[in-house]
Amino acid sequence: MSAGVVQRPAVSPSPVPSPSRKRRPVGKVVVFVLLLAGGLVFASVFVYAALSAVKPADEILANPMSWLPSQWLWGNFALPFEETPFARYYLNSTVVGVSVTVLNVITCTLAGYGFSKFSFRGRNVLFLVVLATLMVPLEVIYVPLYALVFDLGWVNSFAGLIIPAATSAFGIFLMRQSIEGLPDELLEAARIDGAGELRILWHVVAPMMVSPMAALALFIFMTNWDSHLWPLLVGNDAEHQTLPVGLAAMQANNLGSGGIPMMMAAALLALLPTLLLFLVLQRKFVEGITMTAGIK
Repeated sequence: MSAGVVQRPAVSPSPVPSPSRKRRPVGKVVVFVLLLAGGLVFASVFVYAALSAVKPADEILANPMSWLPSQWLWGNFALPFEETPFARYYLNSTVVGVSVTVLNVITCTLAGYGFSKFSFRGRNVLFLVVLATLMVPLEVIYVPLYALVFDLGWVNSFAGLIIPAATSAFGIFLMRQSIEGLPDELLEAARIDGAGELRILWHVVAPMMVSPMAALALFIFMTNWDSHLWPLLVGNDAEHQTLPVGLAAMQANNLGSGGIPMMMAAALLALLPTLLLFLVLQRKFVEGITMTAGIK
């Protein structure tokens, strides 16, 4: 009686990790360390500005430097409102920023919808002309634009601050690329039901474009909130000065160390709206940019 031979299954050798796979975790660690270092540098500047805003004036330029103040002067945040028309600057920037943002969302969505879903002669050429304006520095068009605003009597008025910035080539591009991804069948079904183009835009397109519109609104608001040169040209009187113009004037009038706490406090107060808006809309901002980037 012969004994049966039990055959064991062949064991395949474990795959040897390639050198590229070994280096990949190291590369991720290096990138993480670099990003962390950059974040700490930017955070340290913000922390130093925040601490300087509540320091006594003589401690800011002291040698050696001390991070923490000897006494916390929270009243420094009231100095910009007491010694300068800071509330007026804030109100003007809010009016201009909100108005320009709303107008850009409306005009860029309309233009993007037209370039994306309407066929007309010269559409692509006209869209290329719009894109070509992105390569023109704003400083190049400020002189003829100022002459036009002056002829219209809009100097030192909110019209001169708002209307020239009522649309943007980047916004048209962003909305056109986003709306391009909507299926035409959806719009045709709405037209068959008797909906007009504006109704389709409001009830069909707009609800699906919330993320790109939020990204556009955030970008436009932050750009106009920080704008300095154009408001300096057309809104240089006391009643129409915006925050960047007002902060520059405050810095020119408070060159000594005694004015640094007030300037730091004013800068932090000016930063709050954009910071809060970004924290609220950051998810929509990322979704809007991702949606646009995924469309060819």
